[in-house]
Amino acid sequence: MKNFIFIVAAILVLSTSFAQKNPPVTSSKSKLNIYYFHLTNRCPTCIKIEATTKKVLEDNFRHELDSGIIVFKSFNVDLPENKTICEKYQAYGATLAFTTLHGGKEKIEDLTNFAFAKIHNGDAFYNDLKLKIQFYLK
Repeated sequence: MKNFIFIVAAILVLSTSFAQKNPPVTSSKSKLNIYYFHLTNRCPTCIKIEATTKKVLEDNFRHELDSGIIVFKSFNVDLPENKTICEKYQAYGATLAFTTLHGGKEKIEDLTNFAFAKIHNGDAFYNDLKLKIQFYLK
């Protein structure tokens, strides 16, 4: 029985030392991470949310993107290499999330409902998303 416990303990120690580490969510200089999660098979609405988000960033926050103050990444939830980050964000389909760092703690805001409610009025989504990004950069 002692050998069995020792073997189980050794397996646990080894498995945690080889386990995949979570990717860093924020770099030391990023203020805002914008993550878009999607399935492999995407609907036009999901594609439009990602494209409009990128357009808002390119049109209004190019300097912040280039300097790393804002980080935008898109993740396919169906790919095994994205499993850890998808679980962290509870993203199992189309999800738009902002992550900020406040006092050393991450704060995640899920903007999925906002995105799906506004995307069919492209100007409203574009303008409101721009305002949200400006708020987070203050």
